[in-house]
Amino acid sequence: MGRNRGLKKRQRREKALDAQQILSSVIANVSMPMVARQNAAQHLVKTSSRHRLPLPQNLSHWICRSCTQLLIPSVSARVRIRAGQRIITCLNCNRVRRFGIKGGSY
Repeated sequence: MGRNRGLKKRQRREKALDAQQILSSVIANVSMPMVARQNAAQHLVKTSSRHRLPLPQNLSHWICRSCTQLLIPSVSARVRIRAGQRIITCLNCNRVRRFGIKGGSY
């Protein structure tokens, strides 16, 4: 019984990782319609939280944690650089995220 459970858990995790990769490729594809990319971002957050997986590192900065919208500079997000920090403001919910810049260079 325990062995079967571990096998199913591993298969569930692998399927979730595959789904993450597919959704990440949809988000990264700029030729896709914006609605499809927004929808993929919402599903990526939901899938990651359901299976307790971290968001992919290349996308974690570009999805709003509050409203799960895709943050695209000058379209759905404002990006400012001030005092060695990259400040990203979601234009949908006005949530602000701050990221330090490595090495202090812009």
